[in-house]
Parts: sequence; C-alpha cells; structure tokens
Amino acid sequence: MSPTNREVQLRKTCQLYAYVLVSQGKEVPEEIQECADSYDYPVDCVAKLSQVLKGLDSDTFEKIVNNSQSKEARDLANWWEMYQIYTPPWK
Repeated sequence: MSPTNREVQLRKTCQLYAYVLVSQGKEVPEEIQECADSYDYPVDCVAKLSQVLKGLDSDTFEKIVNNSQSKEARDLANWWEMYQIYTPPWK
C-alpha cells in the first residue's frame, strides 16, 4: 500500500528536522529517526522544526538553511518558505 500524502509529508519533515539537529551536532531522538527512515512510524514534528529554525541565530540559519551545496538545505529552505506562507504569524 502506498503512503498517504500526510505520511509522505510527516516523513519529509522528520528528515529535515533530523538534518537540522545533526547540523547542530545534536542527537536525533529515536522516534524522529524512525519516522525519517520509514512510513511505519509517523511523527508530527512540524512545531519542533519550526521552533528550532526560529531559534537559530542568523549565521547558523545561513549555514544550515541557505547552504546551496546541500540538497537537504534546499529542501529545508523550501519547507520553511511554505511554512511561513501557510502558517498564521501568531502560531
């Protein structure tokens, strides 16, 4: 059975969250890694990823999100742009 759109999006968000944590030298929680590796363990980490990105200083944000040499960074930049467009500013 094919994964649903929601499952695909949850997995991609977990992959991006794991990328951000690894880029900061932090450990990736087991449930996030399981979600990033498989559609079998969906975890909604949108709020966690957005909070981490909002908390980055400008140099770290540039290094992690705007790194043109990294596919993950480009994916993250796209995710962040869509998040900001579709999420009300009070969230």
